[in-house]
Amino acid sequence: MYSNPCVSPSTERIPRRRRRFPLLWTVSILAAALALCALLWCLLMSQPPFTQVGHTPSFEPAQNVEDLTPQLEQLVQQAPEAKPLLERPADYPRELLELALRNREALDFVLGYPEKKDSLPADSVGSVTKGEFPLLMQWDSRWGYSSYGDGLIAFTGCGPTALSMVICGLTGDSSATPYAVAAYAQEAGYYVNGAGSSWDLMSVGCQHFGLTARELPLARSSIVSALEAGQPVICSVGPGDFTTSGHFILLTGMENGNFRVNDPNRNSTSRQLWDYDTLAPQIRNLWAFSLA
Repeated sequence: MYSNPCVSPSTERIPRRRRRFPLLWTVSILAAALALCALLWCLLMSQPPFTQVGHTPSFEPAQNVEDLTPQLEQLVQQAPEAKPLLERPADYPRELLELALRNREALDFVLGYPEKKDSLPADSVGSVTKGEFPLLMQWDSRWGYSSYGDGLIAFTGCGPTALSMVICGLTGDSSATPYAVAAYAQEAGYYVNGAGSSWDLMSVGCQHFGLTARELPLARSSIVSALEAGQPVICSVGPGDFTTSGHFILLTGMENGNFRVNDPNRNSTSRQLWDYDTLAPQIRNLWAFSLA
């Protein structure tokens, strides 16, 4: 602390009028600080609450969906069970109506929303065998209605679902559901609003579940070597056969020189084999996983 070398602070005489200014300044500063705290508190309370994983977000009922009506009518002609979507669109968020239109496989999931949206997520993916990688869908009713980031796992949960398949297969732990992985990912900050799961969930977040990951170069030989070593490979893919924006898929093995894919959004793409030349232009990054 600085002190005047000539006059001790304890003995220095200060005129009475000059003593008032420090007190006035102190009161003014305290008043300003209290006002600032009150302002910050008001701003904080005015922000929307953070959506916790496991609670269905308050999606607005579908409004002004006239632009979807022709497509919904066509869907009903092909699948009469979809009639509630056309007759009562306000029972469903617009995002779910669009999901039903672009992915017929998810139609039952969409239709179940009004009844099952508040159901607790399952605590198991079911029976798993260590060394085998279950095919799990992000829109599975067992966890798809739970929230993840700024949407439902059904919309935004391809990353946690792909990683869940890896964890279950490598560890044999059936409790590592897409919901469990999504809950951890959100809490740890691996979800980026408007963008989805960050790549760090794969490279770093997997360690939370007893795994280690290494990035692979985009080369057929590196993928083949990893799969032959029993290491599943998660691919971040861009627009193409699996998505119009961004997506995660899992490579689980090879057959007749082609790759077996677990696509967390479609059974149909998972039932076919994929050659490297088709996959390569769509791949943005690769991670091979093994037990830590």
